[in-house]
Amino acid sequence: MAKYKTAAHGRMISFLEANRDRAMTVSEIVARMKADPEIAKAPSESTAYRIIKELVAEGKVKRTVNGIGREFVYQLTDSDECAEHLHMKCRVCGELLHMNHESSEKLAESLLEDEGFTLDTGMVLTGVCGKCSK
Repeated sequence: MAKYKTAAHGRMISFLEANRDRAMTVSEIVARMKADPEIAKAPSESTAYRIIKELVAEGKVKRTVNGIGREFVYQLTDSDECAEHLHMKCRVCGELLHMNHESSEKLAESLLEDEGFTLDTGMVLTGVCGKCSK
C-alpha cells in the first residue's frame, strides 16, 4: 500500500517539532493542537493515532510509558543518534532529557560488568529532573 503524507500529517509533524521538549499522549496532542489558534485544523484522535503509529514505525517519534501507568506518551526524536543513548524522563513535569553519550555508555558498561545485564539503547529512565527537585 502506497504511503502518502496528508495535510494532517504535516501539521502534526510541525506541532511535534514546536513541542519537541515535551512527551504527550495522543489525546494531549490533539487537544493542544485544537487549542492552538495557529493550527488551521487539528486531526481527529483516530487520525492522530494512525499518524503517530507511522511516525513511531519510521523512528521519527519515540514512544514511552507515562510514569507507571499503561498510557503511552510520544515525542519527536532529535535524530538517529536518539536511539544510541539513554533518556531521562521527569515524572513531575514530563520533560524528556537526553543523557550524554559518555554517561549512557558508562551506565551500560557498569550494568554489564557488575550484573551481566545488557541495557537496551534508547531506554528511558524515570525520575525527577533538576528543576523539579528544587
